[in-house]
Amino acid sequence: MNKSSTVNFSLKALPLAIAMALPSYAFAADTTSDQKIAQLEQQVKALQKQQTASISERFKFNGFMSMAYVTADNNSGYLDTSTSANFTDESKLGFQGSFAVTDNTQAVMQLMMRGENDWDVEAEWAYVSHRFDSGLQARGGKLRLPLFMYSDYLDVGYAQPFARPPEEVYDAVPFTSFTGGDLSYDVEFDDSTLTMQAFGGQSSDSDSNFELDFDNILGANISWTDEIWTLRVVYGQATLNGAIFNIVKIPVNDPVTGLPIEIDAKVPLLKLNDDKATFTGVGASYDNGKLLAVAEWTRVEVEGQYTDSDAGYITVGYRLGAFTPYATAAYYESQDDDQRQVVDQESAMMAALFNGQRTSYSGGVRWDALDNMAVKFDITYAHDFGDTSGGFDSNLMQEYDDVLVYTIKFDVVF
Repeated sequence: MNKSSTVNFSLKALPLAIAMALPSYAFAADTTSDQKIAQLEQQVKALQKQQTASISERFKFNGFMSMAYVTADNNSGYLDTSTSANFTDESKLGFQGSFAVTDNTQAVMQLMMRGENDWDVEAEWAYVSHRFDSGLQARGGKLRLPLFMYSDYLDVGYAQPFARPPEEVYDAVPFTSFTGGDLSYDVEFDDSTLTMQAFGGQSSDSDSNFELDFDNILGANISWTDEIWTLRVVYGQATLNGAIFNIVKIPVNDPVTGLPIEIDAKVPLLKLNDDKATFTGVGASYDNGKLLAVAEWTRVEVEGQYTDSDAGYITVGYRLGAFTPYATAAYYESQDDDQRQVVDQESAMMAALFNGQRTSYSGGVRWDALDNMAVKFDITYAHDFGDTSGGFDSNLMQEYDDVLVYTIKFDVVF
């Protein structure tokens, strides 16, 4: 029996113990005994109520939701869009709860349901944190990978000025969470704060085209802010194991009808065996309450033929009451195309999958319709694919060399 259960049992049993301790003749002789017992019972109930209130005060709960309508003028696959209306892929619902175990220790869990994953429930965060008297904070469990300016609230669209973080930068790393731990420490100056964070662990990710394990994740970032300016630098590394697949159509006969059909088969195109990957990023933002500007630049390098890439963006916005018009320019470019010379069909497929470049421009407006709800309208134009697919699996034949994407999105916190 734990300490809490022992206290509850003792409080509930107190009136009975008092009654047993009193002589039986006292109840008959002194009518005030019933009044005393009633007073004690009231005190017990008051203590129980205080204990329940104390537990509820230690628990905090909040949530967020995004619902989006997205469509494009062609089927290039940019942002996973097509000419069909899509209400699913960028829609999500999240719940986050934290419990203060002690004044310095808390447990946190964030549950996510994403439309692109058929609304299956998954734990994006699940960790325990403790802040030592020295100010050092340690966390362990499932954590968000802290590579980008918006990593901590990547799924909370309401906390972002644009409809979505630029794909060119934020899609360079195929996973967002890892299992492991981190240490962070804040250095307080007169009017600013310097935060240092180190992290390590492992993760994995897969889809129809790849199955990858990210082992020996290690990294650190440093950020400085005076609540108007924020500057940030990050470095991370990991070893990659797994495979990249090519999906091919294989003709077979239907076992029931005997008619010829085609089935999809995954053929390994590239295998990775303890290949080292590194990530470097710098970022800066300015926000004085009216003018907003944010920029990030990243470089990803992987041993072997897997893509090395550079990416960056800059966003500028201006708040006009409840409206914030914004504009973004971004780019993505693979840096090691010369390692994938086309000499046969297999090398041609490698080049088609891993070579990519594009430039995108976004214009939109955020409308803070309610205190806890923002409506965003966005148009994004991507072009300058060069002699590549633009980085889209559905455009490997280079059928498209530009694309327009239209978005209407509702972001809510509660």
